[in-house]
Amino acid sequence: MDRPEATRGGIVLEGVGKEFLGGVVAVRDLSLAVEPGEFVVLVGPSGCGKSTTLRIVAGLEAVTVGEVRIAGRVVTGLPPRHRNVAMVFQNYALYAHMTVRANIGFGLKMVGTPKRETRARVDQAADILGITNLLDRKPRQLSGGQRQRVAMGRAIVREPAAFLMDEPLSNLDAKLRVEMRAEITNVHRRIGAPTLYVTHDQTEAMTMGDRVAILRDGALEQIGTPLELYERPVNIFVAGFIGSPAMNLLPAKLDSSGDAWHASIGGFRLLIPPKARAALRPFAGREVLLGLRPEDFVSTDDVRDGKHGIIEATVQRAESLGSELLVYLSINDAAASRPLTVRLDRRTAMREGTPARIGVDLQRLYFFDSHSGAAIR
Repeated sequence: MDRPEATRGGIVLEGVGKEFLGGVVAVRDLSLAVEPGEFVVLVGPSGCGKSTTLRIVAGLEAVTVGEVRIAGRVVTGLPPRHRNVAMVFQNYALYAHMTVRANIGFGLKMVGTPKRETRARVDQAADILGITNLLDRKPRQLSGGQRQRVAMGRAIVREPAAFLMDEPLSNLDAKLRVEMRAEITNVHRRIGAPTLYVTHDQTEAMTMGDRVAILRDGALEQIGTPLELYERPVNIFVAGFIGSPAMNLLPAKLDSSGDAWHASIGGFRLLIPPKARAALRPFAGREVLLGLRPEDFVSTDDVRDGKHGIIEATVQRAESLGSELLVYLSINDAAASRPLTVRLDRRTAMREGTPARIGVDLQRLYFFDSHSGAAIR
């Protein structure tokens, strides 16, 4: 993997590794750069190393190997108080006996900031976050969303070189999480400091991040814009992780006859577009994994041209979400142990136990090496 270049005013991790006692490796050779003004999200399954990475940047965990730079300065061996970063946690960590104003200004007080400057900076942060009317209240008088705004205000007033956020929305209900996603994004745009944000929620990652870094077992699998990750996953892990419902991954055999190439699955064949054939040529006659996103299917009533292939299957289950219909199909393929998940128009008629014919967009086929899991481009 290419090493990130030194960034003036950003966050850089270069070849960072972390091994705990007992030989447990939490982070493996991680190289990552967050540019000034950029919002980068770390996402991945539980235990992938994303929170450990954040704690390494904050100085709460020492690295085993590698280097950390913030604003062009090597901070690898520095304690947290000398790194000039602000961290927002999921549990708010507010002082119950202090007012909102005192909580926000506490860090400034500890470093001896003059009272007049502290008050001005607290007022400015409260205005940005829309909590000016809450400054005289105690934390117990606030809702969860208001408490999280106070925690963010405490970070903002310090005017740090970098912001670090560790799942700050996980304790909020679904509606409030949506509101706070927009709030954090707007605050970040106004402040402009490089931000590293950790979440387990891919919706948060995809809607908030300028770029998203996907971790697995402590290693970086792929980093890119949300659209890049969705359109061009580098392997089956990223392909299956990004997207909800997840991409269907089916074993398929590649058959070629002259200019006609097909992917054969369970008794039906899908015509492979010409643009994909050059990359697939080394795999002719072999089995690969075919990726099909649920949203790339349509009912046969909507198929009006030759751009769609037809899949015949049996409906296992249909779930109406109001705005759309999720259908789980069983295809005639013993190797495909999981049902095929498709997302259709909410008015589509599907009944459990009945046969179904579904169209799939042939321009939206993904192919992966069945042995390595790498994308075939």
